[in-house]
Amino acid sequence: MPTTVFSSQLRAVVFDLDGTLLDSMPGHVAAWQTAFAEIGLRIEADFFFLHEGMLDWTRLAPKLNGTGVRVDAAGFEAITRRQRRLYLDRHAAASLIFPEAARLVDRLKGRVRLAVVTSSERSVLPPNLWGWLEDRFDQVVTRDQVRRGKPHPEPFLTALDRLRVEAGQAVAVENAPAGIRSAKAAGLWTLALATTLDPIHLADADQVLANHQALEDWFGEQGW
Repeated sequence: MPTTVFSSQLRAVVFDLDGTLLDSMPGHVAAWQTAFAEIGLRIEADFFFLHEGMLDWTRLAPKLNGTGVRVDAAGFEAITRRQRRLYLDRHAAASLIFPEAARLVDRLKGRVRLAVVTSSERSVLPPNLWGWLEDRFDQVVTRDQVRRGKPHPEPFLTALDRLRVEAGQAVAVENAPAGIRSAKAAGLWTLALATTLDPIHLADADQVLANHQALEDWFGEQGW
């Protein structure tokens, strides 16, 4: 798989947030597990990592079989609200930007257009994090700004439209299947970071990178 596709025409880089820029997925997963444990349902962490950005009632329903726990769509929305509150109260303060990601963003700023596309709603982003994003990114697309979230392409298409660049001029950086599918469906060359999942789950990306250092190296190879 060639790694120089965008070396002469790269105009934008679109980053996912949780698990890509922000080391927040352990906190989000812990909050999900607590929210479900409160209704008597224990779910393994891997389920939440694998369904990052696309967890909904239909994907949860098979987990309920044989448990005696009943959750309908409205109940799932209540659990989701509880998860957000648990994350903000117990985990958000410990969710920090990956140092290597911060270094790469600062290196790219001013050289290409930068955007964030996240499945998190703005209300889940602490004020200090929002300030960091606004200082460095030309656009930030949160879940509440689009009608259809990942894995639908709308979030990335929205970012491209706001950045005023074509899909062929942009690279996406993701860490989960829903984000990869969203970015690819929008036409972006997609790099996957194995920060939260085994590479086998990221195989739909154009290239899988082991960590943030490998991501920095990739951009260096392109001359950025």
